[in-house]
Amino acid sequence: MKFLIEKIILWPVNSKNALRTIEFAQDKLNIIHGISGTGKSSIISIVDYCLGSSKCAIPVGIIRESVEWFGLQVEIKGTKCLICRKSPNQKNAGKEFYLSRLQGELPEIIEKATHNFSSFKETLNQLVKLSNLAIDDEKEKIGFDGRTSYRDMAAFNFLPQHIVANPYTLFFKADSYQNKERLKRVMPFALGIIDREYMIKEKELIDLYKRHDSLLRQQEINNKALSGWKNDISHLWYQAIELGLLHANQENINESTDKLLDLQFINKKYTEGSLSDLLVNPNYTYTNEALKKLIFEGEKIQRKIDDIRLKIRNYEQLFAQGQAFSNAIKSEKNHTNGFEWLKRNLSPDGKCIACGNKTTITSNIINNLEKKISKLNSISEGLFDTPIADKELDKLKKTLRDYQETLHSIRKQKIQLERLDKSTSDSLQKVYVLIGRIQENLVSLDKIKNTGDLSEQIKELKKTIEPLSEYFKTTNIKSKESVTYSKINSLIEEYSDMLNLERRGKIFLDKNELTLSFKESEYSKSEYLWEVGSGANWMGYHLSTFLALHEFLSSPGNENLPPFSFLIIDQPSQVYFPSAASGENILDEMNSNNQLMTARENDILATKKIFEMLSSAIELNAFKFQVIVLEHADQTIWGEVPHTYEAAQWKSEKDGLIPKEWV
Repeated sequence: MKFLIEKIILWPVNSKNALRTIEFAQDKLNIIHGISGTGKSSIISIVDYCLGSSKCAIPVGIIRESVEWFGLQVEIKGTKCLICRKSPNQKNAGKEFYLSRLQGELPEIIEKATHNFSSFKETLNQLVKLSNLAIDDEKEKIGFDGRTSYRDMAAFNFLPQHIVANPYTLFFKADSYQNKERLKRVMPFALGIIDREYMIKEKELIDLYKRHDSLLRQQEINNKALSGWKNDISHLWYQAIELGLLHANQENINESTDKLLDLQFINKKYTEGSLSDLLVNPNYTYTNEALKKLIFEGEKIQRKIDDIRLKIRNYEQLFAQGQAFSNAIKSEKNHTNGFEWLKRNLSPDGKCIACGNKTTITSNIINNLEKKISKLNSISEGLFDTPIADKELDKLKKTLRDYQETLHSIRKQKIQLERLDKSTSDSLQKVYVLIGRIQENLVSLDKIKNTGDLSEQIKELKKTIEPLSEYFKTTNIKSKESVTYSKINSLIEEYSDMLNLERRGKIFLDKNELTLSFKESEYSKSEYLWEVGSGANWMGYHLSTFLALHEFLSSPGNENLPPFSFLIIDQPSQVYFPSAASGENILDEMNSNNQLMTARENDILATKKIFEMLSSAIELNAFKFQVIVLEHADQTIWGEVPHTYEAAQWKSEKDGLIPKEWV
């Protein structure tokens, strides 16, 4: 997703001091360079902190003590926004955020927060259109099974110093088990292999299968409980003889099926009222009241079912109408494709494009057009294509199925009451008890034969499951996954060849290990990144992988995938010029040490090649993604590389992220 950093802004604790701003170019390789201890490496921590990291990695000391608010001016899909976060105290990360569209100049003071921690994260999740469904409902708020978040996508944006040449860890923060597992789960979303529709249907199918399995288990339990039905039938048959419901000369019957037929005959006579000569005046009060109550409960549940069905239809109609409206706006936006070219070429120096005379009219025209187009973009971004209702819709469908199961139970009880004879007699209490037990056993036997209510529910669930199963068969995720990784693997190989990296065979981005693997042939054993050897190779493969990922994410059709379109790299030259334990680096003396150019010529050329590849990558991709490099190496190494931009230079102790007058 197009998300570019235009500025890093620091608001000082002392409001008398001026703001500290670092500006970045969108069509350049941005470089911040300087000596150790000037705050270069804190840039990654500041950006990550402003984007909602749960912990603050900004060093304790001068930076935290001098800054009131940390902020980013960003461009998100063509809209300029200001994202700020209150400086942390000595122990905890700040929970106050400021997020708004940027209109005019930067505010001199951030007076109050607009978001807390949870509302800020929810806003950015909506921005990247991530569904609010959890990966696993039972663990929605903990561990790596919670809902997918834009924070999981930070793995694509940062290569800090301890990662950029790490043989064991390829992605930012994937050096912990929990973060690695989360990234493995969200990778299909990040790469566009699955989408929100797939996730919603997958959640629904999982729920249906759970219900289906539960009914099957219940049916199995019933079958086991009724495995001794023959003994029960015999016992009831003898009781019927004792109570005079069967003739004594039938006692010699031994077959259970014949006894069952006798009991069914008794039940039939009873339900037909043929035993009325044995009964006194009936008492309908209890059964009538129970039946009325069940009818009332059934009607109430049915009304709830009807209301939920209506809500589901309304949501689905709203989504369909919103999508149609969104498509209409996108069609209108297509008419503005040439505006950027017009803006660059139509009198940029104040001269009329027709006559050549100086004029302000064309500038006013361009400004008015830009306002109209900005308004159109704002409308398009605010339309209905939002995942905010995914969770609600899923909840409604689950509730609907729960109510349907309750209604099944009520109807079952109602049928049983309606079957009862509406008569009673104290003198014949044993007869009623016996007939009740006969009916209970007959119903249980129906369940054994799969003629009971459970069988019907299972059949209905199967009807609902079938179209969803067909959807997953036709979606063919495995094929889509294979095509996606094949494209990324090819790009990694192209970039690794640009750096002349050592490798054996084809390169694969391993989705399970989240690292690179190498195979010489289809039948050979895979070798992993940590087995390749050499810090230069590890660093080169990190850069190749991330450039390949960003090229894939910025390619046509993938521009709206969740990962942000910027990459910050901290000190890739460390494999050639490692820093001492104190942080000092030989490149800090580059300007004053001409002998270094001769003595370390190969290392300098290798370092220069890093910048050349980064510059070439953003140029080849039409600057659709942004690269920021934090380095000791200065312009004597990368100054001749095209498309480079010096965002900041801190080459003396007086320079640095925090201005001297702030301290």
